[in-house]
Amino acid sequence: MERIRTSVVSQPFMAVAVILVVAVVAGFAAGSWRFGPSVHTGMAQSAEGAISVQSDGWSYGIPKDIAWTDEQDSFHERGRPDCLPPSAAPIPIRFSAVEVNAGAVQWRQVVWVDCRATQ
Repeated sequence: MERIRTSVVSQPFMAVAVILVVAVVAGFAAGSWRFGPSVHTGMAQSAEGAISVQSDGWSYGIPKDIAWTDEQDSFHERGRPDCLPPSAAPIPIRFSAVEVNAGAVQWRQVVWVDCRATQ
């Protein structure tokens, strides 16, 4: 009889313990993993053949054919952003990137440039 009583009492405690462990793991994962684009700012180096920017300890290559929003708030699906012409001077820029993982290789791909932010 004593064994049955101990099992009945310990089952609710076990269920609570399992729920707490799952909640902690889910909270950690939600805070550690980022899904979707993130917005960054930095100083871009823009040449005729390439555009790059340093931000948050990462180096980003900005494609010359990319989605962007111009100063008048018009969205462009593709093309070189007007705010990133070839220039010897660094250009302040705001952009969006997504994290890409391919096996052991990881990078952040720029997917959009905001030319409104340079004003």
